[in-house]
Amino acid sequence: MHFLACVGGLPQEVIEEIHRRPAARFTEAQGNTLIARPVRQPYGFRAGMSDAYLQELSKRISRLPATADVAVVLAYADYGGGATRDFVRRFFPFCLTGSMQPFYPNAAPRNERRSALVGYVDDLERRVGELRARARVVRDVLSGRNFTPLLLPLRNFNSEVLGPQIDGLFQDLAEVADPRASLNAAADAILSDHPLQEESLGKKRKRWFEDDRDLRFHSPGTGRHGMARLQGQGHLPECLISARVRLGGPFDSRFHFDCEYEKKGLDPIYPNCHGADTAPAANSHVNIAPSDYVR
Repeated sequence: MHFLACVGGLPQEVIEEIHRRPAARFTEAQGNTLIARPVRQPYGFRAGMSDAYLQELSKRISRLPATADVAVVLAYADYGGGATRDFVRRFFPFCLTGSMQPFYPNAAPRNERRSALVGYVDDLERRVGELRARARVVRDVLSGRNFTPLLLPLRNFNSEVLGPQIDGLFQDLAEVADPRASLNAAADAILSDHPLQEESLGKKRKRWFEDDRDLRFHSPGTGRHGMARLQGQGHLPECLISARVRLGGPFDSRFHFDCEYEKKGLDPIYPNCHGADTAPAANSHVNIAPSDYVR
């Protein structure tokens, strides 16, 4: 699995110490460097700071084969307040995020500053390693199970439970004692409101989830469309990232749901991955990916 690891909210001194160490200690692959941008005094996050991270993530993902497993994790300094929340929120729902205490380079006595810096980067290295381990758990839960409620599209699947469950995982998955149990519990909570439904048609079997407006989200079976490579046309960096990763773990970027109502017919428009109203390409059904890419 290809790990893309970000660190946010750290002073220049920390970034320089990170770069003194082999990249593989953070990402498991030499040459695959951490994505990091230093903050200046007064230390904290500022509006627009996340843009460079999303651009770099999108650029690196675009270089990978469409079938490659890619994980995205973020370790960030938690300064509290709305600026920190806004920065982290830009990584929803594709990233596995974990907080750390901020580091202030001049806080320790002068003769202890070097050891304090090294100790902090040691802690950061361990934190990123923990996030990678949890991203593997997400991969294991999603791998081979693309037709899972955890991959339902957040804009187009009308539900009172889906969004809160995915949001809760986004906020807590880096801290809970048993991430696999949390993922399974969230899936069960979604299924209690939107149970998997099945219908046999001769030798064929149809399965679907149904949202609150009765739109059916069918499994496409063996049909796969390459939805993760589309760029331009108003798409944002996070459109591409969300087409490959959810909650830090990879899923099949070619997977989508075939959506229709029981009595056929479609809505005239659906919000796509960056919120633009999009008309279905066909009259019979609409393809909607987990990222909300609509065709």
